[in-house]
Amino acid sequence: MAGGEISAESKVPEVVDKWLAEFREMVDLGTRSGTSYDTYYNRWTKLLLPRVRDFSISEMTAGRADRIVHDINKSHSAATAKTCRAILSGACGLAVRHGAIKTNPIRDVRRVEQGRRRKRVSRALSVPEALKIFELFDADLVAVRQDLPDIARYFGGTGNRTGETLAIRWERIDFDAQVAYVDNNLVRIKGEGLKLNDGKSETAQRGIPLARWLVEMLKDRRQRVAAQHGVDPEMLEGWVFPNSRGGLREANNLRRDWRAFRRRHKLGEWFTPYTFRRTVATLVTDELPTREASDLLGHSRISQTTDTYVGRKAVSRKAAEVLEIFARAEEREFNVTKIEPEDPAAP
Repeated sequence: MAGGEISAESKVPEVVDKWLAEFREMVDLGTRSGTSYDTYYNRWTKLLLPRVRDFSISEMTAGRADRIVHDINKSHSAATAKTCRAILSGACGLAVRHGAIKTNPIRDVRRVEQGRRRKRVSRALSVPEALKIFELFDADLVAVRQDLPDIARYFGGTGNRTGETLAIRWERIDFDAQVAYVDNNLVRIKGEGLKLNDGKSETAQRGIPLARWLVEMLKDRRQRVAAQHGVDPEMLEGWVFPNSRGGLREANNLRRDWRAFRRRHKLGEWFTPYTFRRTVATLVTDELPTREASDLLGHSRISQTTDTYVGRKAVSRKAAEVLEIFARAEEREFNVTKIEPEDPAAP
């Protein structure tokens, strides 16, 4: 591939490497996600490269690519197969632009279908279950030391992603308006470490309406943290949920602590930080139009039946009013003595 040119005889690994290099340039420009690059690189080196290393780009026919993609689907997952298909499509598209091949053969590769027997890794909690789990966090001295009770409540009161929660700063919480502003998402990028990105879409940056109980929890937390640092609570700045040294907390470390808590209380693999995001989405959409949940969660699309985004920049209080249901357990009449066992068919 002299001078960077791609020919029909260029090996597939050479073309993919050039496509990944171009993708990396877009990451540096901020137009693509660094985590997407890491995913592509991982799938390429571990799954695709061993299967295509001996082929030239002109030998990457639709039939050969189809067999490779669907073999990966059978041995791994539909999501992984779709990623591999995207890598091959990107490389072949690059070859088309260089005149090495006439058309992109990946267009004729069969669609990757999700199998019916899909492992459910998370489910929504009922309100009694969520309240009971909050109690378990409060009573677990290890979890308290790891700062999990407040983080779990923030998940439950906002539906934020893990990276968004760890990236929230005190100065971006408006206590008077009862709104937390999501500006960034915390990710780890291979070779660069922890990074803050702007999210996958424009709607990822948004205001989160806060229920009154969550505002009180955050005020209490701010009071305690400010006292530790000897500053006025209203002047406190920095990460709301930092690591033990006051810096950005690793999402992987949080998930590790979460898994340990889950094992201690025999909650099952379905209970992840994402469980609260699914729970919030379920509670809000049960009571309000889908648009309200979409605004709260920062989704770019609200449903297949809704194609307009009216008022998406406005911060609605309605979702916070729904999430008042997580007010202190003793103020409600729920029976929170038992968490129902895992039901694979549960939504």
